[in-house]
Amino acid sequence: MKTGLKTVLLTLGFFGITYMALVFTNRTGNVPYLITALILFGIGIYALIKSQKIESNKFLSNLLAIISGIAIWGFVGEFLENGDLFIPHATVEIAHWNFLPILVLVIFIFLQIRKDLKTSIQFSLSSFLMIWSMHYIMIFQFEVLSRTHFTTYIMCGVFVLLTILAIFNARKTTNIDAVMFWSYFGLLTAWSILEYIWGWRLIPGPYSI
Repeated sequence: MKTGLKTVLLTLGFFGITYMALVFTNRTGNVPYLITALILFGIGIYALIKSQKIESNKFLSNLLAIISGIAIWGFVGEFLENGDLFIPHATVEIAHWNFLPILVLVIFIFLQIRKDLKTSIQFSLSSFLMIWSMHYIMIFQFEVLSRTHFTTYIMCGVFVLLTILAIFNARKTTNIDAVMFWSYFGLLTAWSILEYIWGWRLIPGPYSI
């Protein structure tokens, strides 16, 4: 239980710092935004490399791997969406509907090679892919359908069930890798629920989708 709670709190802390840093520097100006994004990318690469060197410390290794996935997502999934601020037509919107084949292909390849990868690399890639997948689902619904389309309520309900499942599995298992995975997965599904609520304008959010 303590491992799961520590995973959620530490990950949420880094996730929140990353999220708000990108939001506020984007509003401040292009240079601060670019510097923040590059720092995040550097943190992501460093955390991934470091996580592989300390795999004897399961908790810290897995945590750094999770953080690496979040940091790299901050650069690829958030910053590059605004690439045209620096280079015309350089925007990379990996949550846009036309990226679905790429997302599916990457997930398929990961599942095929997952068992041959170090645990830390599995955590890092899983972290990135889960954020990408959940973000993609919501953005696809909001952009292609609408913010209040009936499927958004169904999907939010699915995320509620997944959050409950994640909590149950995290409490049930004693394997540290499984505890940390399910704790992090539950955090992401709970965050997705919050983003739907923000998207529906039921409560004020830190940004406009």
